[in-house]
Amino acid sequence: MRVEEINSLDSESGIIASLIHNPEFSFYSENLLPNHFTNKDNRCVYTAICNLAQQGITTVDPYMIIEILNSSEATRKYAENLSVERLQELMDMSDIIARSTVEEYKILVKNVMDAAFRRDTFEKLKECQTLCTDLSIPDVEQKIYSIIDNVMVEFSTNNEIPKYSDVVDDCWEEIKSRQGDGYSGIPFKFPTLNEYATIEKGELFIFAAEAKQGKSMMLLNCAVDLLKRDLAVLYLDSELNTRMFTARLLAHLSKVEYKRLTSGRYSEEEASKIERAKEWMKTRKFVHIYIPMFDQQTIYTAVKKVKHTIGLDVLIVDYFKSSGSGDAFDSYQELGRFVDRYLFTLNSLNCWEPLRATQTTTYG
Repeated sequence: MRVEEINSLDSESGIIASLIHNPEFSFYSENLLPNHFTNKDNRCVYTAICNLAQQGITTVDPYMIIEILNSSEATRKYAENLSVERLQELMDMSDIIARSTVEEYKILVKNVMDAAFRRDTFEKLKECQTLCTDLSIPDVEQKIYSIIDNVMVEFSTNNEIPKYSDVVDDCWEEIKSRQGDGYSGIPFKFPTLNEYATIEKGELFIFAAEAKQGKSMMLLNCAVDLLKRDLAVLYLDSELNTRMFTARLLAHLSKVEYKRLTSGRYSEEEASKIERAKEWMKTRKFVHIYIPMFDQQTIYTAVKKVKHTIGLDVLIVDYFKSSGSGDAFDSYQELGRFVDRYLFTLNSLNCWEPLRATQTTTYG
């Protein structure tokens, strides 16, 4: 089968026919894009009716469709593919194939998006194949991750808009299921901190302080506590390489002073404690990655790899270094953009509660 044969033309026609009679149905297919249609006429009409519906127009005709397309530079090219006569033919046929309920309409949308997903994935896999066969292209792994994930993000959204009465019982059951030890979510090691916040799935927690005030030790304590709860943790570190971090971690677990642990001036009993700590760490779902300068693609690839190998419950970033001027507002904005990308991507995998330390700027 050729990629152009992967289509759902009957469903495309059904969508257009349904929208001609019920333009408001388009609000239930906002994730269906014009490029998901294979038929050019359907693509143009869908674009126009969606625009009309957003303006509150409930009745459409051929002239209105062409007029709305011509009203914008972005859609004017679509109008060139249509004529009043062709549009009138579509409207005459719409009485036969139009769906009268939202449920029926959403089935058609699902069919079209499924076909579009298959076509896009097919084309992207061909793109990946080209990357694999060209040995001159660097960072192939990261590029492939990005290519595939862009397809998954586009087609993984949910159009359902449930009534609150349909979800409130489930929400309450989830609230109750998260209750434990008097706290919601995953409590921190420190009871006082839990009076203010806990680690929640899909949420950002920031530790902020001036330099050398203990942010990294705070995060190490949190990481160990989470590992004791058998959670999977990825620790991205911009300061300590894995050898140095391991020394600090083993000192923390074994209660052997860091200087004596790294210099070898410890007793046989302490050596046994260090060995037990090391063996215990081998049983944990933990990854430490040293990244001197964070960039989105490197972090993205690291998160994907860990998710698919050991799983991922908590992401710790120590620490976020701003590339801006360094003032609090600028750093806050940059961190927000950084988080938006990863919260969106990782929520689609439904896998993590991020816990992060900021740069050495105190936010008010």
